[in-house]
Amino acid sequence: MSFFIAGFDLVVLSFFQKNAEPETPTKTVLESDADAERIRIRCPLCLWQPNAGSRWYCGSVGNPEYFFSGCGTGWNTFDTQGLCPGCGHQWRWTACLSCWQWSLHEDWYTREPE
Repeated sequence: MSFFIAGFDLVVLSFFQKNAEPETPTKTVLESDADAERIRIRCPLCLWQPNAGSRWYCGSVGNPEYFFSGCGTGWNTFDTQGLCPGCGHQWRWTACLSCWQWSLHEDWYTREPE
């Protein structure tokens, strides 16, 4: 999900990060037959909300993902639900660009009634 080199993970994340404060939080609206609900995307630890310009980079990382074949692709991980468009790796973990902590990718999505 992010571009990491052992020992430099926070520095590299900071280098590639465009903006830690979202201008407009990323929001997705899902329509269902019965009623509508809003999916809010936010860090489950610090509640930071990425914007459409937030970028994560596919790179080799140890704990907690243990993925060592990163392809270097940069994208908004929430556009693809954590699937790297470059190599197809499905990221289970997502690092917050604000608090720098890892959380399960699925924990970033919260459902709210419309």
